[in-house]
Amino acid sequence: MGHIIIYIHDLRSSGVTRDAMMLAEHCAAFHDTTLVAGHGEGFFRDAVERAPYRTVILKEAASPAASRITAAWPLRRWLKTQPPGVIVSMGNLGHATPHIAAQGLGRFPRIYRISNAVTRGDGLRGALRMRWMERLVADAARIAIVGAALGRAPMLARSLETGHAVEIPSGVDVDHALAQARAPSPHRWFEEDVPVVLGIGRLRPQKNFELLIDAVAIARQGRRLRLAIVGGGSADERSSLLQRAEAAGLGEDFLLAGETGNVFAWAARAALFVLPSRWEGSSLALLEAMAVGKPVIASRLAGDAPLVLGEGRHGLLVGGERAEELAAAIHVQLSGAAVRPGDRARDYALPSAIYRGLIEDVLAEMAGGVRSAA
Repeated sequence: MGHIIIYIHDLRSSGVTRDAMMLAEHCAAFHDTTLVAGHGEGFFRDAVERAPYRTVILKEAASPAASRITAAWPLRRWLKTQPPGVIVSMGNLGHATPHIAAQGLGRFPRIYRISNAVTRGDGLRGALRMRWMERLVADAARIAIVGAALGRAPMLARSLETGHAVEIPSGVDVDHALAQARAPSPHRWFEEDVPVVLGIGRLRPQKNFELLIDAVAIARQGRRLRLAIVGGGSADERSSLLQRAEAAGLGEDFLLAGETGNVFAWAARAALFVLPSRWEGSSLALLEAMAVGKPVIASRLAGDAPLVLGEGRHGLLVGGERAEELAAAIHVQLSGAAVRPGDRARDYALPSAIYRGLIEDVLAEMAGGVRSAA
């Protein structure tokens, strides 16, 4: 037994939040487990408060855009009241908080989960990101790398070679997905005879939904299509995408559906799922769509997507930069020649037990008096 502290920045709907909740529920069956959210706002607030693990909200106020570390001091105060344990920081957005909060508190080794590309960009911002990653790697008891693509970064590759890092791809419970897909239809569009192209993810530049809007606008020149994007975002992000869709001529056939607790009900009824991301780790949304048998298209820039799709055997791949290329792929995946995923999603089972094994290794080191890199 040992105390496991799973840290996330906030409770907004995202793959990171869903993964953290699943891991907390799994670990709670074996260990004293606390899910700690730096900020309490988010779609999943009610869900975590009903969960079988303990939940701690450090700050009720929304996270200020200018800072990601405002929860560091409340976290440090809380940690000082807790027994020794392992901190698992689940999302790149929140790593600075436990990193700062636990300095000098040797009874809380850290596992950082790297779920997004660290080598993207150049110039000063890219250099600063790399320096920050070097600092995290040095601070960590272990690094969990979400998928193979991220491990190609030289510093993470070295950590993998030494055993300091472990590659853990995203996964999905296919049987649970199929059961959730049988929920009532989430939108009236699915009762009408117009194909719906689906995107899933937060409304961030990383997700490249602008490209998807442009591609659907081109693809619908020969037939009527609708585009729905499931995911949360700021008012400015929503406004920008709505303006893009209006300029592209999508009009009433464009929907920003907001956040949902059941993506499978959407994915199962859509005609097609598209992952147009500029970068990813190992996309959970891609696996969720594949789990319900949906034809998919993914950008080659989207992390492990080429590997997951078997270089095109389980879905189509596009370059991720040209709307015309994506539009052509949409036509194929809406036709009788569509490339379907088959049972490929079953090759990517939920990774909770792998994470627990990694955590238990660190707990064993603590119990044996072996000091980790923390």
